[in-house]
Amino acid sequence: MAIAIISLLLALGLPVMRRVREQGGETVCRSHLRQMNVILKTYTNSHDGVFPSPRYIYHSAESFSDEELWRIYLPCCRWHDARIGLDSPLLRTERPELRGSLWPYLGDTRVVRCKVGRRANEFRGCSNACPDCVHDPGIDIVPQYTYTMNDYLNRILMTGISETGEATGRIDSRTIRQWEIFRETQVTRSPSMVFTFGEENSWAINTEGRQPIGPRPEWAAEYNLSGKYYLEAPPRLRGFHGTILLPNLSITPTYRITGGALYRYDRVLGDAFATCHRPRKGDLNAGHSYVAMLDGHVRRVTVADQLRRSRQIPRFGESRLAPGGNLALAWPLDIPPPGGWDNQ
Repeated sequence: MAIAIISLLLALGLPVMRRVREQGGETVCRSHLRQMNVILKTYTNSHDGVFPSPRYIYHSAESFSDEELWRIYLPCCRWHDARIGLDSPLLRTERPELRGSLWPYLGDTRVVRCKVGRRANEFRGCSNACPDCVHDPGIDIVPQYTYTMNDYLNRILMTGISETGEATGRIDSRTIRQWEIFRETQVTRSPSMVFTFGEENSWAINTEGRQPIGPRPEWAAEYNLSGKYYLEAPPRLRGFHGTILLPNLSITPTYRITGGALYRYDRVLGDAFATCHRPRKGDLNAGHSYVAMLDGHVRRVTVADQLRRSRQIPRFGESRLAPGGNLALAWPLDIPPPGGWDNQ
């Protein structure tokens, strides 16, 4: 009888202990994101209010332009390559010029990693394929960072409205405008609505479920959240768009302005926020993650939040960010992206 009671208590207690452990891990991740915001603010205060280039926050531009380094330390593998990690002898002492712009401000480099995201990415492995290099399966998967920066916070953006008012067609030249977003003062949306850092998966989420490294069809989802793998594309466009690659998180609009016209780009879904926290029934495609906002607070982002109106799945419900989905947290302007919010 006593054994049966003990077994029952253990059965009841284990789920509670698991939830407590998960909550503890999430608390640390949110704390790290807040620290990343402080680091970003410290950097901008020291650089006349200018944001760092999201591509080079962990490794310098020189580290990518050096042809020898490019071959040895592949850009598509740096997020998990301990040889060129933030704590590596290479960056610490041997080649300080390879350090990224935020390196001097980090202190404890564990702040750039979320333990939950690290475990998920170790489990899924490196699922990207760099457009300009061949992935080296010999490089161990040791996540060096899981937080990536909003790619729109150091960009020139273009907006415009088609002559007919439709989502596609010729652009009314009177509405075309270029926006420089290099300083916080140039962000015209509320700082509480624009993210600075977010977690990112090492795998893309789409209906193909196709991964260039070790295909696993069971990773397919019933929705398209992030990029697809295009082997048949031109060499520079080949690869798996939408996975953690460089430290810039690029959530692209569905429509783009090219040659004075609006074009729809369904082939490129762009990046997405991670989905590895508390996954539904163990499905890592169906969990949530956290993002740091420009005003300093941290918010939770679910799959439903990320799905744009054109991609929504009834069982998840509508996005709280509707109709733009995850793009709504990335776009820094109070003027809608090309095509308008309803068409993303």
